[in-house]
Amino acid sequence: MSFDIEKMNKLPAEARFFDVNEIWYFMNRWVVRLLYPTSVTPNQVTVLSLVFGLASAGFYVSGIPDALVWGAVFLYGKVFFDNVDGNLARVRGTTSRFGRFLDSLADFLVTFLVYIAVTVYLVQTTGMPEYWILGLLGLIACFLQSTFFVFYLVHYTSRMGSYEKNRVDESVTVEDWKSVEEGQIDLWDLRLQTLFVWVYGWQDKMVEKLDALCRSLARVSDDEETLRNWYSDRSFLAWISPLCLCTNNIMLVVFSLLNQLELFLILLISLMNLYALALLAWKVLGRRPAASGF
Repeated sequence: MSFDIEKMNKLPAEARFFDVNEIWYFMNRWVVRLLYPTSVTPNQVTVLSLVFGLASAGFYVSGIPDALVWGAVFLYGKVFFDNVDGNLARVRGTTSRFGRFLDSLADFLVTFLVYIAVTVYLVQTTGMPEYWILGLLGLIACFLQSTFFVFYLVHYTSRMGSYEKNRVDESVTVEDWKSVEEGQIDLWDLRLQTLFVWVYGWQDKMVEKLDALCRSLARVSDDEETLRNWYSDRSFLAWISPLCLCTNNIMLVVFSLLNQLELFLILLISLMNLYALALLAWKVLGRRPAASGF
């Protein structure tokens, strides 16, 4: 089978929007091309991304002179390979629910450990335990902002019918258990799905409630055609793309190299949250139920 770079995309050309995150890993297409004919699997790349993320957290708390530099370098490695795995799977036509959950759970673990490590670094270097509050608020802000972007992205891709491995609601259903019993899916898929719901469920529920409030304020009805228009706003998707975990990590890389971790956390908690709320206000005020998102 010949290499078709077009298959890397989750969306067909006519449904795509500008995603700022593509700037940070534009060169991964060459890596995907190199890996395509090899026996390296997407899940193995996911594990490599996880190793880079764990190494990044380790460097942040290592106490070595260049801890921030090495933490930043390995964090960028995590970001880069975190995108290669999905692209490789799509090009080969081997996307799976197992890989989808493995990738998301690896992201959760690395994000949690890196933010804890960054907080430990600040507390150790300044002697101020108050930074624990700032670090934990930053961690929560990171999770919620990333989930905010993913929520609208999954609603969009599901309505485009272009990427079936992600669901709007990832709750484990009776049908999921029947699929396991009938041998249609592996039990490990369901185990990872259950763990995914446990670690991400609270975030999804919060964003879901926020979206419901915004739809109520915008007087958007619950019929499918109106909801399709609401979730098909590609301009909105483009503007919220900087809230993705990828851009968050790149910001952390940059501020680590500048030795400005405190400033990064302050901007993440204040400016980025205000940015998200401003975009929601813009969406609510400018949206009309009959408007088309295409």
